[in-house]
Amino acid sequence: MGRIRYCLTALVVFFCAISVGMAQDSNFVRKNLAALTSHDMYGRGGAHDGETKAATYIREQMLAVGAMPLGENGFQKWTTKAHKMEGKVSMSVKGKELSPFWDYRIAPYSHSLNRDDIPVVRVDASLLVDTPALEKFVTSHLAQLKGSLVYIDGVKWKHKKDIPAAAIQKVLRSLTFNNPFQSAGILVGVDELPVWGLSNTDFQRNYAYIYVIRNKFPKSVKAVSLQFHNEFYLKHTQNVCFSVEGTTHPDEFVILTAHYDHLGCMGDSVVFYGAHDNASGTCALMDFARHYAKNPPRYTTVFLFFSGEESGLKGSKYFVDHPLVPFDKVKMVVNIDMFCGGDEGITVVNSDGKNTADFYNNMVKINEENHYIAQVKPRTNAANSDHYFFSLHCPAIFIYTMGGQYGGYHHFTDTCDRCGLNCYNNLFSLIKEALEQL
Repeated sequence: MGRIRYCLTALVVFFCAISVGMAQDSNFVRKNLAALTSHDMYGRGGAHDGETKAATYIREQMLAVGAMPLGENGFQKWTTKAHKMEGKVSMSVKGKELSPFWDYRIAPYSHSLNRDDIPVVRVDASLLVDTPALEKFVTSHLAQLKGSLVYIDGVKWKHKKDIPAAAIQKVLRSLTFNNPFQSAGILVGVDELPVWGLSNTDFQRNYAYIYVIRNKFPKSVKAVSLQFHNEFYLKHTQNVCFSVEGTTHPDEFVILTAHYDHLGCMGDSVVFYGAHDNASGTCALMDFARHYAKNPPRYTTVFLFFSGEESGLKGSKYFVDHPLVPFDKVKMVVNIDMFCGGDEGITVVNSDGKNTADFYNNMVKINEENHYIAQVKPRTNAANSDHYFFSLHCPAIFIYTMGGQYGGYHHFTDTCDRCGLNCYNNLFSLIKEALEQL
């Protein structure tokens, strides 16, 4: 049975691979993917106006393929609180420069810190769950703490029978919002660095918060040199909005969405290029626009490229709160997020909704008849991408690929050269046929 499954998967991958030569769609996608993940875009975040550069590029490409702009010449403008970490980032321990991202990660809501020989005060994590002892410690050491970095080992601490590990982990997480030590910063020692993301970046803390690999921070360390600049500001951003008018139902709509923003930078030396997440989905939307401009669809098809997804689905939430089309006329919303690879098929989020199950089941049927991809896997609805707020008003699904070649999630290795498109044309055909049968 295992050999049969292997052979079937190999056949799917083979057919996906040969489809690249059957059309130039993937070449169009690759060209745009390279542009959106270039170093000049700085991870399509706030740093060096990367997000705005990406939006301008997308608008230019959409105009070039013949799509019609919505909003203000293709832009739906909105504002949000954001950060940008530009310039040099460095951390030295005992005269040795640590490697940014590999050895430490600066939380994006951190306050800037540029000082040499910052004193380090070690605090046991168990102190955090003993409120009277913590208050006493802070009061007696406040003068020392104010100019120091507090180091807490997030893996090993003084165990007491009446303090469960879960309680320690909970108070460690609370340090990302509150600094009871009133110190210049908090260092948390870990064995594995957490994923870098933009959640909880709506306001800047008045301290630096940094994760560091424990074995890079020996007990003999008494001081640290740290340099980084993080600016918080009111960012003027935009969703990019276009359409192609339908031939027989121009007043009814199919909406295709993708977020074009990514994580920006942790300083200029660590750029999160975001090829799989989600330059790939963005480029797929541009390809659909190119196709429908040449082959007009029955329903007016709207293409929405959102900013602010990485910081909490903010761009799509803004659109849903300020819609440019009536939701009662929307036949289907298809959100594409993370679209490289696909050797193991796709997952469809909100596949079992009352107004989406038929569409999902038809996708499964189309795939069974044409053997486009390995599988079309179901998943219940979740607030994990830009389809979510639409799903509260109209039929909406979220599609992402499984397996195949792409870089690390929220990692600077998510680059264009690691973004496999061997299944792209078959994925495109599957979605196109499902939409044509609405």
